[in-house]
Amino acid sequence: MELDDKDMKFFNRLLGRKNYFFLFSILSSIMGVAVLLYHLIARDLDASKAVLVVFILLAGKANLRQYKISLLLSRIKPLVDTSKQDSRI
Repeated sequence: MELDDKDMKFFNRLLGRKNYFFLFSILSSIMGVAVLLYHLIARDLDASKAVLVVFILLAGKANLRQYKISLLLSRIKPLVDTSKQDSRI
């Protein structure tokens, strides 16, 4: 299967955002834990605030998954580049 220019642009854009995914994952995790601790200390953690904390932590997990996918794709990028060059010959 050959990648066209549209796919290569998407591929390169995803690789360029790799560090952002990692940063957002860390920030979401820190923010989720901070909100949880704040409401536990204030003793006003109800169901809606707990759901908010869970959503923040799930967003961090999703960003970490995106980072791992980007990391994996950056490892196979040389294979994609060489196959693209071979097909031009």
